[in-house]
Amino acid sequence: MKKSVIIFLSLFIFSFPSFADGNITTVVESKDNVTLQNGIVELTFSRSGIFDIKSIRLNNTVLSTIGSNTVPWIITYKGLQGENPELYPSYGEYKGYEIKKDEKSTSLVFTWDMKLSYVRLYPIRMTVTLPNNSELVYWDLDADLPKGWVASNFQFPRITLNKPQNGKIITSAGWGNEYDLQQQTYSANYPSWSSSMQLILMHNPQGAFYYSTEDRGASGKNFKAICSGKTVTFLSDVVTSEAWTDKNNHFQVPWQAAIGYTPEGWQAAVNKWYRPFTYTTKWGDKPLASRKIPKWLYDTDLWIRAKGVNDSIFAAVQKTIAYYGKGLGIHWYFWHQIPYDSHYPDYFPAKAPFAGMINKVQKEKCHVIPYINGRLWDPAADSYVPMQGAKASCRKADGTLYTEIYPTSNVLNTVTCPTSPIWQNILINLVDKIQDELKTNGVYIDQIGAAAPQPCWADNHGHPKGGGEFWYDAYRNLITTMYSSHLRDNNILITEENSECYADLFDILLTVNTPHSPDCRIVPLYPMVYSDRVLTCAFTYTPKDDLTKGNFRYENMMCFLFGSQLGWVEPTLLMKKESAKETAFLKDLALLRSKQHDVFYGGRFINEIIPTGDNPIRSIPDFGDAHVVCASEWLSTKGEKVVYVVNMDDVAHNVVLPNNRPLTIGALKAVRINL
Repeated sequence: MKKSVIIFLSLFIFSFPSFADGNITTVVESKDNVTLQNGIVELTFSRSGIFDIKSIRLNNTVLSTIGSNTVPWIITYKGLQGENPELYPSYGEYKGYEIKKDEKSTSLVFTWDMKLSYVRLYPIRMTVTLPNNSELVYWDLDADLPKGWVASNFQFPRITLNKPQNGKIITSAGWGNEYDLQQQTYSANYPSWSSSMQLILMHNPQGAFYYSTEDRGASGKNFKAICSGKTVTFLSDVVTSEAWTDKNNHFQVPWQAAIGYTPEGWQAAVNKWYRPFTYTTKWGDKPLASRKIPKWLYDTDLWIRAKGVNDSIFAAVQKTIAYYGKGLGIHWYFWHQIPYDSHYPDYFPAKAPFAGMINKVQKEKCHVIPYINGRLWDPAADSYVPMQGAKASCRKADGTLYTEIYPTSNVLNTVTCPTSPIWQNILINLVDKIQDELKTNGVYIDQIGAAAPQPCWADNHGHPKGGGEFWYDAYRNLITTMYSSHLRDNNILITEENSECYADLFDILLTVNTPHSPDCRIVPLYPMVYSDRVLTCAFTYTPKDDLTKGNFRYENMMCFLFGSQLGWVEPTLLMKKESAKETAFLKDLALLRSKQHDVFYGGRFINEIIPTGDNPIRSIPDFGDAHVVCASEWLSTKGEKVVYVVNMDDVAHNVVLPNNRPLTIGALKAVRINL
């Protein structure tokens, strides 16, 4: 047993010296193999017989073994007579490869001929491109189909690696999630709360593997890491758009995928490869300062979450304002006559006292953003039949509607298609009416940033059937229209969760659904990429009944360190006498945060820091073990390095920061250190 473990580890971490020819990409052919290499990366493929990626060596580190990568793609077709084959490379004849070269890169184009009729063969082509001097390898897929056929689904690229010892998987759920690598499937559905970005990572102390798609159209896709006993297979599973098969019967995946490995760790992979990609997209190319975000939103360091319209809730809101001072943001739920998560989108009339409550808190320089849902339509709602809700809803391939049931109401809700003019007009009219009748400071539109796109096969929506870019394009057009013609001066729009492709469309993103448990650690993946270009508020859902168990302190400590606006807590809980320490801790964090706008707005999150020394570990409910003193490093808008340190404990601690810098930090205190 010990011998097999030693051999296994060597496959993952054994390094080779760089090639003498430098980093210009070359192709080396032998009797059985063809190798694509540039001195940093080396991929060896079989020349004939059964296709296999015999070796994957990235950044001089071998990651795979012979026989692991015989299925780099799976494509499903749909024929004119209802044929629905799921095709594997072994179903066709492997025809070898062609070399293509230009000044910047070299590619190998591998071909399989598929026997879909007796008239001719239909090739599937996989292109593997290695640019000169590149640490990344790029993958493309295209195919020729019989007339009238379409590609309906694919898994590509499928990359199988050796399972590393002490390996961990990172997905982009919310802020970012890290799991110990176990025998299971890790899944992240993009764009949604479970996959805010187009990447998945695997790492251990020796280095990090990077898998990403560079899709500027933000099409829906499911990233997976399938861990077996000795290997991990990475893939993106995609429902295609029928428009990706053109009039000449040619199918092309409209983006490249990329893989890479760095011994510098997962943070280096993200900063070297993914963050630069985001600047080439519509959603990532705008600095925060270029956006017309109202000043009051920048000045909002603390949010509360009012749920209901009655005297006791309003009294708690007023008490919270009196304690924390002017400038609070208030997300307001249950303001409508209808029950929550039912009768959508028939929100009006509002409960009678609501407009008056808004007016009173606005006189205290606070801002009210009421909740609506931007995606669901209750088929039992009064509006559904008269306004043709069924015509506006997404259709599955079999013609039925996507129907969801939430435990908050246990009623049916159908998923509307954002391309539908019926639904677009409903949302626009709601945004107008909420602002005009209730005089709010904007609107909170849920599920746009949280819920993944649904493929749609409706005949009447005007978009190509299936998946693809239509979902993202439709919401981008809709929200852009709201800003240009319907959002009142100094008002904002907010959505729940932080799908990257909507980051520039909303003034601020409410990030609260990141999974967390003793088996799932939150990591700062999202702020590493986007902290300088977005505003966020909250960290996770706050406790429902008791703020004194430690999780509320931990959430707001990490919320502060990630640069997010604080709180998002129910005022009735916050103002309880037994929550006095938590209430004061939150106030101190908010006061300090109000003086950090030079860092948190347009500055850049660099790294998470765990101080050493006297830094006890506590068991935090719903989170697992965590240190009581945590820190983060930022770069301010002026290029200054800043470290923030927070102590959530009831006693002071003498800790040590990087470079052996000692610090005594008081109980329930936070400090800024300029480096």
